[in-house]
Amino acid sequence: MRIALVITKDVVLNDSVGVSVIVITHKDDHVASVNTVLRESGTAAHCSRLSQIRDLENSIYELQPAMLITFLGEPKLDLAAVAEIHIRCSPQTPLLVVADKVNEQVIADSMNCGARDVVSLNHSDRFQAVVERELRSFRLENALEGVLTSASQYKQELRKLVHGSAKAIADVQEGIVVAANPTWLALFGIKSEDDMIGELLMDLYKEADRPKLKGALVACSRGKWKDQLLNVAAERADGSELPVEMQLDLATHDGEPAVRVTIASDSSTEKTPEQLIEHTVHRDPATGFYHRQHFLDKVTDQLKTPPMVGVRAMAYIRPDTFGKVHEDIGLLRSEILLTQLAQLLREFMQRSDLYGRFGGTMFAAVLERGTMNDVEAWAEQVRKSVADQVFEIDDHSTALTCTIGLCEIASSKTDIAELLFDAEKACGLGRERGGDCVELSKTTNETKETRQNDESWVPKIRSALMDNRFQLVHQPIASLNDEIDAAYDTLVRMVDDNNEIIPAGQFMSSAERAGLSKMIDRWVVNASFDFVSAEKPSMLFVRLSRDSVVDQTLGTWLKQQLKESGISAGRVCFEVSEEVARQHLKDAKSLALQLQRMGFHFAIDHFGTKDDSQQMLSRIPMHFVKIDGSLMQGLHRDTALQKKVREITTAARKYEIKTIAERVQDANTMAVLWQLDVAFIQGNYVQMHDVILEEATDPVPILSNTA
Repeated sequence: MRIALVITKDVVLNDSVGVSVIVITHKDDHVASVNTVLRESGTAAHCSRLSQIRDLENSIYELQPAMLITFLGEPKLDLAAVAEIHIRCSPQTPLLVVADKVNEQVIADSMNCGARDVVSLNHSDRFQAVVERELRSFRLENALEGVLTSASQYKQELRKLVHGSAKAIADVQEGIVVAANPTWLALFGIKSEDDMIGELLMDLYKEADRPKLKGALVACSRGKWKDQLLNVAAERADGSELPVEMQLDLATHDGEPAVRVTIASDSSTEKTPEQLIEHTVHRDPATGFYHRQHFLDKVTDQLKTPPMVGVRAMAYIRPDTFGKVHEDIGLLRSEILLTQLAQLLREFMQRSDLYGRFGGTMFAAVLERGTMNDVEAWAEQVRKSVADQVFEIDDHSTALTCTIGLCEIASSKTDIAELLFDAEKACGLGRERGGDCVELSKTTNETKETRQNDESWVPKIRSALMDNRFQLVHQPIASLNDEIDAAYDTLVRMVDDNNEIIPAGQFMSSAERAGLSKMIDRWVVNASFDFVSAEKPSMLFVRLSRDSVVDQTLGTWLKQQLKESGISAGRVCFEVSEEVARQHLKDAKSLALQLQRMGFHFAIDHFGTKDDSQQMLSRIPMHFVKIDGSLMQGLHRDTALQKKVREITTAARKYEIKTIAERVQDANTMAVLWQLDVAFIQGNYVQMHDVILEEATDPVPILSNTA
């Protein structure tokens, strides 16, 4: 597509001089025509012709135009080149395209390049209307930017004024409040410090938040809580609840060690001006979730990039038999009930999640989790929590259930309407079956897609093996109740022909079905030995596939590689999944014994999802067991999950096996894991924050030698 761009040239941009409009074109007549249209619309403008695209960037910086107008079809004036400069230098400035003939295809192509609209000189009325609309939008955006700047400056000045104000602070020893300042007393509605001293800190907070608070206190007392905020709900003397952010620090009181608890703020008081505007304009006032259209816009932007790790899924959440509840409690109370339901959903939100209200009683969410099992576990926890909750509205009490439809978002799926349809259809099917359930969307051509996927991936995998186009990424493992330095989990990535990095989740299933996983395992082992030799970590975890577990030659091959590498075998821990160990129990046990005789460590990962998982601890000798990440979903508020994790840690300790929690996403979960006696954690939270291990850093891809 070729275009001519007219650029208005103006040094001063104000109402008395007129707006600056830019046009790129080879023809003076085009500039005259634009001037005529603008003058007839009552817009005072100064237009200048620019015939060379190379001069566009300097002209934009010099003239600060209020509008760019392009003409379609002129040679050596490419729309894509103009649009690239426009987006880079002044994306807020409206860009219009002028064409001899305007149709839907021309409009679509131009807008895909970044134009706001397409107009024609043959229809001056529409041309004028579009110009007025875009100039009005441009002025409003500039005014809003000024307001945000002023608001930010005002907030900075306000912070200076309140900087010296006392925060709510209390000192705690062995869980008992031993000192509290006046601000703390006022926050909880306590008259005097004497009434607070000697009280259990736990009694001041919601029962559901007490496990994570207890874990955080233990972590802080051991010097393991590093500048993290804990979100909890305080219970005041009058019975009201107050969500707060809590900071924990080591302190002393009367010469004895204590934990200083500082309530930073009510989360609603620390929003930036941009957040305040977004909350007011784009969020439902009752629930705080995004309005439908803004939710769709946010999802559209999110789908342009792959998830940081794991999988992405769409959830469609709808209360069951809400009409009956509406009849029981009335219209106004129904809206309060939905607000309480949204608050419950918010407790399960993570930083990367997007939540929207679709009008009425429907909610939608886009989640990023480690696996689809984690997504299902999350949904099941939400369903269970809703079903167990007794909602109190004024003097009425009511119960509620919900149905959740889930749809995995594949990398090739970017059509939001299709994703919503699949998730909503799954939700509808669950409601038809009686509700109070989690329903996954199903595709009828799943087998065909798997076969087609393998046909695409297998040649790429073979080529990558031949060309040494694999990389290792090392995810830090952090210490909780045990000590270990510089421990990492090993992840493999493939580099395709376009130098794009591909996670293992996209190709390993195809590799396993094609019998290539053993070759990838041996590449990973050799590369891992090189990493251990160069970096000397305390422990490096290396995962083995099913094909390697049943490979009778693996032990001999490993012994030779160990000898040639010269590394200490004690720095390497090989791991296999619980599912593989179950299916090949004899081979897994034999491999574990071989590895231990050579000095390596052995671990079972993705552990604990089966009712009889703990039997595995006595059947296979191991040094570590990794608790599956699906058990981390909602752990901070689910006592049944906490009991299950506690049983695993207790059983593991009996066999002197150290526990590692997989896919830990947030501080709340970490705080609970402290008191459940889990030894180590790994996951996004360890990567995004320097928790526990001060040496823990973001995963760094490390190129390794050919196996």
